Amino acid sequence: MTKINFVHLTDTHILQNYKGSLLEKVDGPNGNPSDFLMKILANIKSFTQMPDFILVSGDLVHEGNASDYAHLKQIIEEYVGDIPVYTALGNHDITAAYWEGYEGKANCSDHLFYEKDINGYRLIVLDSSHDHSGVGMIDAKQLEWLENVLKTPSENGSLLVIHHPLEAGEVIDGHALTNSQEVLNIIQDTDVIAVLSGHTHQNKVSSYGDILLSTADGTAFGVAVTNESMQLNDRTGYSLCSVDKNGLAVQTVRFPDEINTILSFSLQALQHN
Repeated sequence: MTKINFVHLTDTHILQNYKGSLLEKVDGPNGNPSDFLMKILANIKSFTQMPDFILVSGDLVHEGNASDYAHLKQIIEEYVGDIPVYTALGNHDITAAYWEGYEGKANCSDHLFYEKDINGYRLIVLDSSHDHSGVGMIDAKQLEWLENVLKTPSENGSLLVIHHPLEAGEVIDGHALTNSQEVLNIIQDTDVIAVLSGHTHQNKVSSYGDILLSTADGTAFGVAVTNESMQLNDRTGYSLCSVDKNGLAVQTVRFPDEINTILSFSLQALQHN
């Protein structure tokens, strides 16, 4: 069985200009999410062995427009243009703006879901963005499509990508995937090796039976939750991944070593009705 290596990035939250946005305070003396992404991509290019691909699992742009997605694509092409990059959408992505700015397709609001064969492994990407809120959901059309795709095993196994983590209780109430169990029911007893997610800005690896559930750190900022507030900090990172006959191996890479809080929200203000 072939071994592949890839980088899992998530929650890049790119904007050309952060002034006036919710993330204005994230644009500080040490840079902003665009700067952080460029540093991470430069770090990836310094590897002695290039990854087979880079995955960016949602919240590509922070509620921006087509020009912000074009800005993200420009950064990616400048730093890692020779490496295949696969994207998913998250709750902060604007679907029509993504299609226009990143894919060059105007007047399109279709969910972004697809499959890709990579050296015998099948990458399956779903779109959990839902109703312009922090809540995630996989709609019926995608669930049916996923079930049909998985009826035929791939040569080496499948990797499933969903922005919102599947594991209940991993994030603040009201911010998880609302129909996680439906997805889990479909993927159990199939060739799915792992589910790759973001959204929480907190690295976590767990399992559901034989399926690995891996959530990566965000590249834009980190998140720490207390009993009263959710704090944004300057911890960023990504996951180095390799998959072979033994399954998926994940290594977390974090920047910087010292973590400083840059923004704080009360938990009450974050609850969805």
